[in-house]
Amino acid sequence: MSFDDVYRKYYKELRRFGRQLNISAEKCEDLTQETFMKFCIGINKGVIFNNPRAWLYKVYLNQFKTLCNSREYDGGSEGNSMKADNHSEDALEEYSKKEKRRIVFEMLDKLTDNDKAILILYNHGLSYAEMAEVLEINPNSVGTTLVRAIDRLKETLKIHYHEMFEQN
Repeated sequence: MSFDDVYRKYYKELRRFGRQLNISAEKCEDLTQETFMKFCIGINKGVIFNNPRAWLYKVYLNQFKTLCNSREYDGGSEGNSMKADNHSEDALEEYSKKEKRRIVFEMLDKLTDNDKAILILYNHGLSYAEMAEVLEINPNSVGTTLVRAIDRLKETLKIHYHEMFEQN
């Protein structure tokens, strides 16, 4: 795949990944561009990328971790206000879905970086092999790691939003 093909195919996906990590739009754009710049440099040096998608996610995640350890990171201070403009049933249903999604992403921030990363990678449809490559873990332990992260997310949701889990 050429640089242009990879860029067109994964640019939006990588930006969405950054936004889901709760990075501000500006920092997200910076990390995305830096990731693709490193990819371009690699191509120019003759590096062969067997799985460019996994490589991009891995580089992006490493840059995110570096950002988190720097003084520049504000923890993603941009809020997502979800408002329904129309009180019709469809608008209320859409609002409810958006609000639940907002809550899940809010609770993701309460998890460890590794739990958060594997859940978002899974949500982006990466294969277990790709997740193992990105997170630098044994491919055989991806399933267990993912299940444990899901369980911790459920527990966090139950603690903070128990009303979502109450049976009627």
